[in-house]
Amino acid sequence: MRRRAFLVGGLGVVLVAGLGVWGFGRPLTEAQIVSHLRRRLSFLHLEEQGLREFAHDQMSALLAKRPTWVRWKYHFLHIFAKSFSRFDTSNDHRSRIERLEDNLASTYLLSSDFFINGADESRLVRYRSYYDPMRPCGNPFARPVLTTQQS
Repeated sequence: MRRRAFLVGGLGVVLVAGLGVWGFGRPLTEAQIVSHLRRRLSFLHLEEQGLREFAHDQMSALLAKRPTWVRWKYHFLHIFAKSFSRFDTSNDHRSRIERLEDNLASTYLLSSDFFINGADESRLVRYRSYYDPMRPCGNPFARPVLTTQQS
């Protein structure tokens, strides 16, 4: 009876922990994304609702990625094959968090109207839709056509 109680208790702990991660993990991660964007893009006026929408869309895009053989192979080679590190000639000495912040900031700016408005830092930056380079006609640098009336 003790073994069965231990197994049921362990299963209960795993279930509660899983529900906690599932229930609180995504909102906390989205809040971290918003925090990183505010810190990295502090010189811009950012729309709060747009920041939250971008964080939600970013998490959806990250969770939609399915593991493929190429991804697994890359990660295994990176973890177990340290002999390839001598061929790494990168001059990028930033931390992982700094690279993540730069990536999030770039994706947010491409997803917003920042470049459409001529990269004007004095304007409010509004989130439009999540930037996907594989989506056709999603060019963030495309400027709207301005028609002028000639008399």
